Amino acid sequence: MKDERPLVLHKGVYKKPATVGEAVFMITGLTIGAGILGVPYVVAQVGLIVGLIYILVLGLVVLSLNLMVGEIAVRAGEPLQLPGLAGKYLGSWAKRVLSVTIILGGYGSLLAYVIGEGEALSALFGGNKIYWSVFFWSIASFLVWRGLQTVKRVDRIVSFSVIAIISILSFFLFRYFDAGNWQYINISKIFLPYGVILFALHGSPAIVEAHALLPNKQKSFKKAVIIGTLIPIAVYMLFALAVVGAGGLTTTDVASVGIGYFGTGVLLAANIYAILAMGTAFLGMGMALKQILTWDYKLPKWSADALVVIIPLFLFTAGLRSFIFILEIVGGLFIGTEAVLMVLTCWKARQARKAGASRYDLRNFWLLAVPVMIVFTFATVYSIVKLFI
Repeated sequence: MKDERPLVLHKGVYKKPATVGEAVFMITGLTIGAGILGVPYVVAQVGLIVGLIYILVLGLVVLSLNLMVGEIAVRAGEPLQLPGLAGKYLGSWAKRVLSVTIILGGYGSLLAYVIGEGEALSALFGGNKIYWSVFFWSIASFLVWRGLQTVKRVDRIVSFSVIAIISILSFFLFRYFDAGNWQYINISKIFLPYGVILFALHGSPAIVEAHALLPNKQKSFKKAVIIGTLIPIAVYMLFALAVVGAGGLTTTDVASVGIGYFGTGVLLAANIYAILAMGTAFLGMGMALKQILTWDYKLPKWSADALVVIIPLFLFTAGLRSFIFILEIVGGLFIGTEAVLMVLTCWKARQARKAGASRYDLRNFWLLAVPVMIVFTFATVYSIVKLFI
């Protein structure tokens, strides 16, 4: 049957509008990524029961945030990303702050991927993880410089397969589940999972992307936001339960590295996924940063390329090589700042009372907004304190 869906303009290109299923896949695929590799470690450190509660509670808070971002997109009535939405309703200062926040968070993410790739490649092939990190950086930086358009296609394939790979690995690991790991609790590290889990659950830009491909379908869009956010929560809980239940405190900071003692096949599958996930995440984030620097800040292409690829290497060679610490700071400080600004943006957008948002309208706005403000404000303050103390 011929697809007669009307075309919509998205990022300067006319495309077919998405179905609800396609929108769910977009949100889920852009949320589940390299961040999942750090979740089992922080869950193991604080205790399995506490860690699972963390994922569930923070997941519901992130769902509230995503619903608010969705309402902003609906009320804006034009295709804008997060800085543009903040600028529209809060003013140019908010756009500048959010742009800088996203850029700094992007550099932190690139650094985390360089660190994680070195550990995954070392676990798979042996050798010094620092050399492997530099090797990965050189290949990935070349691809960012070339600006390959095939990255989006590769990222879609990896995102589509990740749920299946994680599910198979998780169910395989359940045979090694140790009841003793279920009983362990360490209150002294109660705040450790905060930033890492927020990093892993972050998917606000994907909400705006999904809305651009679901025009004039507010109820369908809202359904896609809810389902697309709940799926990563369930996947993370499954993966953490399996890895920590089997490995306990032996769980490594990059989860795929430390499960090799369950078999060569497990080590191979987990680290191939880790390498692909972090590799595509590096390329996607690298090219997104390059676009921000060239489009928004009008930098020449050569200088944008240089800034994108050199700064992560500089930070790495300067000694910043803790995968979990970087995820904590990016998730707590930069994503936390972004979330607070998005709540304020949603509040201002609702005051504008633009017609046409009635079918999406969040009737219990403050019931959603207050927990988001509390959680992300605390995450931001805690990250700042941890960064300087």
